[in-house]
Amino acid sequence: MDAVTTGWVLDLGCGSGLVAEMVLDRFPRLTLFGLDSSTAMLSLAKDRLARYGDRVKLAEGDLTTLDRVEAPARCVRAIVVQSLHHLDEAQYRSAVAWTFDHLAPSGWFFIIDRLAIPSETLYSAFHDLRERQGQAPNQPDWSSYLEWLEVNGDRPLPVQGVLRLVEHGGLKAAALDLRGDRGMLVGRRPV
Repeated sequence: MDAVTTGWVLDLGCGSGLVAEMVLDRFPRLTLFGLDSSTAMLSLAKDRLARYGDRVKLAEGDLTTLDRVEAPARCVRAIVVQSLHHLDEAQYRSAVAWTFDHLAPSGWFFIIDRLAIPSETLYSAFHDLRERQGQAPNQPDWSSYLEWLEVNGDRPLPVQGVLRLVEHGGLKAAALDLRGDRGMLVGRRPV
């Protein structure tokens, strides 16, 4: 994101403002719009980001109703989102379309999110790897994993599905870092 030194960055699902704080510290000429559906999290973000003054605008909103969010449009240098795993595929597609509409040419879309383990066989390998790393997930088997996702309202897509949706939305897409069920994927709007 070194080329992104001025303009707007949108942090969708900004939570307590931790990522926003890192972005604002690293890029002192950026302005940030943070969106979250939790009043409690927005309160934490407001406190954390108060020192940035007019460089920050926070709003309450939901990724399923982005069309109602009054965010900067067509001038956004980067959009960061970490909570797309709560959306079904149609909602995810809508969020990507909204992102395309709000990004400036050459703008970046950073997805730092949970990814689906797509099969029982792969879940077993994932669980074994995490166990060897001393980070065994609480879900010992495939059915427990699926139940845990449902209870938590999580609907992560496999990395291939995310890349397909981002590309279909008009952005060039790539996976930058994948670790277990987490990934950093990026999309870039063509010039």
